[in-house]
Amino acid sequence: MAKRTGIPLKIAGDIQPQYRDYFERKIKPQIDGRLVEYTGVADLRMKNDLLGNSMAMLFPIQWNEPFGLVMVEAMACGTPVLAMPGGSVREVVRQGTSGYICRSVVEMAKRARDLKIDPWAVRKYVEDNFSIQRMADGYRRVYEDALRDPEARNAG
Repeated sequence: MAKRTGIPLKIAGDIQPQYRDYFERKIKPQIDGRLVEYTGVADLRMKNDLLGNSMAMLFPIQWNEPFGLVMVEAMACGTPVLAMPGGSVREVVRQGTSGYICRSVVEMAKRARDLKIDPWAVRKYVEDNFSIQRMADGYRRVYEDALRDPEARNAG
């Protein structure tokens, strides 16, 4: 992405042991400290700084992530998400409102170069869809429905 767009990329997070070889072979040689930087594990302060001061958060998921909390964290900071369509991405990212769901790195790079999403709209989307109250109300409705429907209780 950084090489395609010329936009600096900061990579944060832990390198899981099962991905260490991949990181060493494919990612580390690309890290130059200027265009591509690896910051390591981000504590809360660094995470807020990275997510709150980025033009976008890249989420190039390659597996079926069940939720992807980091997408909501980024959007809560007003930062749109550019993601691949794996797992819960289609349920979390609203196309054109909170980010874009991209089919390829080429599309992701194109979206990054021409990103026109209002940070306040991204933040409002999170408040409307992922606030503590909204999530608690949603769970309550699911439980109430299950209690009203004996077949649903027996299906689990």
